[in-house]
Amino acid sequence: MEKDWKKQLRHEASLHHMCGENRAALSEVKSKVEAVALYKKTVDWAIKEGYPDMETIRRYFSDADASGVFVDRHFDGEVLDDQQVYVFHNCTGTIRTGLNVDKAIIPMLHFANGCDMRVESCNADNMPCPVKVPLYIYGDSRVEAEESARLHCLKYLNTK
Repeated sequence: MEKDWKKQLRHEASLHHMCGENRAALSEVKSKVEAVALYKKTVDWAIKEGYPDMETIRRYFSDADASGVFVDRHFDGEVLDDQQVYVFHNCTGTIRTGLNVDKAIIPMLHFANGCDMRVESCNADNMPCPVKVPLYIYGDSRVEAEESARLHCLKYLNTK
């Protein structure tokens, strides 16, 4: 029998007219980790569409921190530079990010559903130029960003 979380995602995908290619991919996922990876691939569309809804995110994906999706979480300066994409739903506090030299990653950060956060640099003072980090801010989320010789945040505001 299909898992409850997968049934719910497929139901909401139909309601939000998800494209056929991604609906087929969603049908093939076997774990929540795979579902989160698919979500992160199309996160801009998903957040703008309200897919999945916040109740579904809270119910089934509040434990997706390791996959880079955070729900109702407060941060106290944690470094997030290990993944290409991070998504925050109704989160608060301060995170630090920047260039992960070992993995050659500059994360893209997405804030939705009432986030109130601050983004600071995790890079050393000897950076030759500021690391440019994209911040995608949706709806009523509020994000402050450090602007320094180490970090320059590019804010993209999206109203739902």
